[in-house]
Amino acid sequence: MSASAASLSIERKAEARNATAVWLQVASRLDPRFGGVSTAVPALAQAAENSGSLVMPVAAFCGPDEDISHLDRAHGLEVFRLPRGRGRWLRDGTLQYQLRELIDAADGVHIHGIWEEHCTVSSRLAREAGRPYIVAAHGMLEGWALHQKRLKKTLYSLLVERPNLRDAVCLQALTTAELEDYRRFGLRNPVAVIPNGVTVPSNANAELFLDRYPQLVGKRLVLFLSRLHPKKGLDLLCQAWARIRRNFPDAHVVIAGPDFENTRAATEDLVGMLDVRDTVTFTGMLAGDLKWSALAAAHTFVLPSHSEGFSAAVLEALGMGLPVAITHPCNFPEVALRHCGTVVAPEARAIEASLVQLLSANAGERRAMSDNARNLIAERYTWDAVGRQLNETYEWILGGNMPAAVEISRVGGPKG
Repeated sequence: MSASAASLSIERKAEARNATAVWLQVASRLDPRFGGVSTAVPALAQAAENSGSLVMPVAAFCGPDEDISHLDRAHGLEVFRLPRGRGRWLRDGTLQYQLRELIDAADGVHIHGIWEEHCTVSSRLAREAGRPYIVAAHGMLEGWALHQKRLKKTLYSLLVERPNLRDAVCLQALTTAELEDYRRFGLRNPVAVIPNGVTVPSNANAELFLDRYPQLVGKRLVLFLSRLHPKKGLDLLCQAWARIRRNFPDAHVVIAGPDFENTRAATEDLVGMLDVRDTVTFTGMLAGDLKWSALAAAHTFVLPSHSEGFSAAVLEALGMGLPVAITHPCNFPEVALRHCGTVVAPEARAIEASLVQLLSANAGERRAMSDNARNLIAERYTWDAVGRQLNETYEWILGGNMPAAVEISRVGGPKG
């Protein structure tokens, strides 16, 4: 679709919906296998459209091998695919013209993720077009994340990323911990603390998953469901499991998720070295009904991560009523405060203690944790609630009243 046709398509949808505003969502890597931003952004855009009179087109910076066909089919969103590649964006003026047309057709721009060309280009074009923009770092300013490629990020932030972020009319934080990450980074912009949400199917059951893996029938499943990546702490989980698995002969670890940076092979080697291969199953990525069936089949959910923005998998597990064993970098202290599970340091011994506690819980204790988990999600983390918060923030930026979700750390309101 040409740039002019794309902007005309946005305008027609806005007219058809009698929309009060158009907010262009800009993100990179929206294939579901990348998790995180790729799953949160479409759901966020759909929730905002459903909860108000907004139109939320998506500019998706994707590689040629990425499958994003689900975005318009499952979410009903207008999606405009753009290529990745910093050098390409520097050389090709046609690409910048296409994105500029999309920005011109919008009242504001919401940029998801930093450190990549989609943030650099869209923030510059938004400034040139006089459009207010929000940036959501999605955990990419968390301490562990900043230490990865530290020298490169320090230089890039000085030259590019800090100016991009400072000029944002508002920043979105998924958690209060991320708000503090912005402040430690030296940013004094207003920050809207708006989490991700979750929609839990009412008909999920264990049958589909156990039909696929009949050897797991009758086992108490400890489910890891996330990307297989070094930051996720799979080595810690394996070390913890090796020490306790003989105490729980009916328990079994399931490691589910797409592989990144050859983490699966490294984890399988560790499983073999620790002699726990017979009590660990790798499934690869689980999606759709099969994912929800795995959650329905599980006894306990575990995410021993070193760094997270705000894990959709934790929300999904809680929504299904699973007791969860997570680490502090998952940024979900409510798990401990609301007695839905355990929150510990990302250390093997601490994870070991968490798993022992949850696997040793009696039926009454598990029932209480399950009820607490479901109630927490229903009260605070539905997509309807998230969509309303985002609508209120957009309205404020365009001249309305400041919502409760926004924290001000400097004099004045939004710019532009």
